[in-house]
Amino acid sequence: MKAMTLMNTLDQLTDLTKSLKTIKESRKEKYISQLNKLHSQYEKLEIPTNLSDVYDSLCSKGKELVKEIKNNKSDKKNGDNIEIYIRYLKAAKADFEGRTEYVNKYYRSFIFTAILFLGLSPQYFGFVLPAVFFVPMYLGIKGVKSRSINGLYMSMSLVPVGLMTSFIWIRYGVYAMGNYQEAVNKVIMDTGRSLGTAKALVTAPPILACVLLLVAMTQLYRGYKSKDLFI
Repeated sequence: MKAMTLMNTLDQLTDLTKSLKTIKESRKEKYISQLNKLHSQYEKLEIPTNLSDVYDSLCSKGKELVKEIKNNKSDKKNGDNIEIYIRYLKAAKADFEGRTEYVNKYYRSFIFTAILFLGLSPQYFGFVLPAVFFVPMYLGIKGVKSRSINGLYMSMSLVPVGLMTSFIWIRYGVYAMGNYQEAVNKVIMDTGRSLGTAKALVTAPPILACVLLLVAMTQLYRGYKSKDLFI
């Protein structure tokens, strides 16, 4: 099924956007460019019959937006509404192209980053830092599952602290490699653990930190690549 109805709506929306005076020229040019690009992409797209309800919803939202703008061209919210609809268009296109699996890939990267961050950060930062990021992690989990753009941003906030935690442990690992016995003895003195446990505590965290670094960078990359899949 071709997206003829949607392309007609995009043509109307593009013309209306050009005539709006309440949007700054830079934003207007950005929206027009994105709408033209989406028009070209949807023109080549075949809508799967099993996703006809998604397509119908997209067309309906577009027609409602066109009607709202025609009725009140001076509304300052028109720009924001156009931007939101563009996000819907991009996300729906990913559905039609069968690319939504990338959201799951991003979600897995985010979960692994969160687990490693929670496991490694208390040794240096206590439980305050993990507690501070509990809410963003919780909102991130809910938001990513529902493909919310705010959920994406919340989950991405974990990347900087994940990288910071990994860098600190990797630096410790470099130190421990050159002063292994000293590092083991210090762990024994500080914790009272056995020699075997102390060696594990010296060796394991830096290795896990390397994994955290890799996973956090993967999350950052996948988050950037999948940003158009969120609404």
